[in-house]
Amino acid sequence: MKTGTTTFFIFLLAINFMNAIAQKSEPANLISGQLEAQSEKKDDEPENDSYEMDLETLIKCPLNLNVATGEDLIQLHLLSVVQIKNFLSYRKLLGPLLSLHELQAVPGWELENIRQLLPFIKIMQSESLYSSLSTRLSGGDNTLIIRTARVLEKSRGYDIPDRPGSQYYLGSPLKLFLRYTYNCKQLLTFGFAAEKDAGEPFFSGAQRMGFDFYSFHFFLRRTGILKALAIGDFTVSLGQGLIQWQAISFTKSGQTLNIKRESSCLNPYRSAGEFNFHRGIGISLEKGKWQASLFYSTQKISTNRLIDTAGREDLFSSFENSGYHRTRVEIADRYNSRQISGGANVRYSGSRFMIGVNWIFFRFSHAFQKHDEPYNLYSLRGEKISDYSIDYSYTHGNMHLFGEFAMDNRRNPALVQGAFISLNEKTDLVFLYRNISQAFQSFYSDAFTENTVPNNEKGFYTGFAFRPLSGLRLNIYYDFFDFPWLKYQVDAPSAGRDWLIQAVYQPGKIWQVLTFFKNEYRIVNNTIFNSATHEMENNTKQRWRIGSEFFLTRNVVFSNRMEFVSVGYPHSPPSQGFLGMAALRFSKNSFAGNLAFTVFETADYDARIYTYEADVLYSYSIPAFYGKGFHYCINLHQDFSRFIFHRGNRFRLSAWIKWEQTFYPGLRSIGSGLDEIRGNRKSGIKLQILIKW
Repeated sequence: MKTGTTTFFIFLLAINFMNAIAQKSEPANLISGQLEAQSEKKDDEPENDSYEMDLETLIKCPLNLNVATGEDLIQLHLLSVVQIKNFLSYRKLLGPLLSLHELQAVPGWELENIRQLLPFIKIMQSESLYSSLSTRLSGGDNTLIIRTARVLEKSRGYDIPDRPGSQYYLGSPLKLFLRYTYNCKQLLTFGFAAEKDAGEPFFSGAQRMGFDFYSFHFFLRRTGILKALAIGDFTVSLGQGLIQWQAISFTKSGQTLNIKRESSCLNPYRSAGEFNFHRGIGISLEKGKWQASLFYSTQKISTNRLIDTAGREDLFSSFENSGYHRTRVEIADRYNSRQISGGANVRYSGSRFMIGVNWIFFRFSHAFQKHDEPYNLYSLRGEKISDYSIDYSYTHGNMHLFGEFAMDNRRNPALVQGAFISLNEKTDLVFLYRNISQAFQSFYSDAFTENTVPNNEKGFYTGFAFRPLSGLRLNIYYDFFDFPWLKYQVDAPSAGRDWLIQAVYQPGKIWQVLTFFKNEYRIVNNTIFNSATHEMENNTKQRWRIGSEFFLTRNVVFSNRMEFVSVGYPHSPPSQGFLGMAALRFSKNSFAGNLAFTVFETADYDARIYTYEADVLYSYSIPAFYGKGFHYCINLHQDFSRFIFHRGNRFRLSAWIKWEQTFYPGLRSIGSGLDEIRGNRKSGIKLQILIKW
């Protein structure tokens, strides 16, 4: 480790312990740790910002706890199942709440939970959840977002090559996003979104209609027995995600208790991602303890098409879900297949017991067939796929059981079974067992598994949360799993395990210290010795992080982080890396901003480190740092409404600007392929305007 970076880390470590004798903190971004974990698991940044949009709506129109249903509280993703059941029982026994202070009397509710909930909840003695359609059409908010971003340095893809047939980007490096939304207390929402990625043509060539992607949604909630009506683009989530899940989902992280998938069956789709949603119509009905949902969808999708060796059948080997249509090859794959899908859900919900039956099918215009590799032996094939499942839950006292049993059209089974046990006010346990056949196939699914899709996996997860002292939280999980069949870059049945220990100390509102250690062990291919089949070797990855956050003043928050990574191989030295980050968040009246500086050094891509970074509203930034360099960003926000309009005017005009740069000393180029940038610097700028009326 070089002297300069060592000094920097000693400085950050000293600040971490000085924070422990400083005074104040507020909770960090509610799901920043989850976003980092998901980005690491899928090696991609999330694009669905529906959760953040829903929280912004709740800040303006808080949820009335005296009429809120269990499903309303579930959508916040801030409370456990047992906490929600305890609250509903408390309200049923003692009647409507008179004050938010009463929440401290609800069994299992900690001050930390209540602090996180406060911006999104209220107490009112009477409020109707139902209103006429005309009222909903006139009493909501209109929001228009215009966002643009680009990398300033020119990459190789924007150079027109001399040789005919060479690939290059046909559009400008500017990225554009436009979204209009009308929202009336989440009872009625409709609008459209449009996006152009960097490098895609705009009002030219294959994109003569302007943007590369257009989306429209109309979503109506709670009108008589009509629980939800979706027209246009929407998402569907069923059971525990074995056969279908398109809502927000949690993976393994320091939030060790978040193992259960929870969401409404239908939700509007308002994001820029061009994959993982449905386009058509869906309806949910509710009468007493019964619910029923039905949907039908037809849409064009992008696929990698090919002709089989006999030339008799038009096939596709993969789904092009990146959304990029920049080169002639990518444009040739754009919307070249059609997907028809549909499904149904029937559910009975009692006071302590719930059971649901789910069915979904997909039909493609061309047969799907992956490349002929051993690990693809059980992969999805053909033009059709259908799945069936039963999901269930049961609550008894402080124990909550849940699960889902599924089967595809080839009768390949999949099972997820979980348990949540609250031992006392300070201790909670969770268990989750999964057993998913190597031949089980589903589409748009996302269960709580080690694999990115529920397939070819057996495992058992144990999570533990303990609050021994006021302000101190310990979270521990241990997960072991095995894969009965081959995987990509794993030429034999394999296994693995990982565990995490996390401690968070937050004695009050002013400061917080967090540290965790994570150990991951897997069996992977040996890449040193070249042969037709690879020997297996043990791969171990260890991570240690320490970070803190505290208030310098009422409106100025300082946070910092250090993280160390080591990836071990049996036949070579370990691949190591470290990262240090310091950030400042401030606000005054209508002006706010974030400043962050990061230094990093890793041996290779295997030791990369993902870091959540503050971005403009409704946009995520979770870069993966690897190599050697430093990065800084400046993110500023100004609300102009009070300078232009009178107090009380519903019109809002806000603007964001984010500037970021990453330097890699000693490198002559950054990236590879068409994204290669000459030089050792990469700069990006992002601008956003929000108009609300």
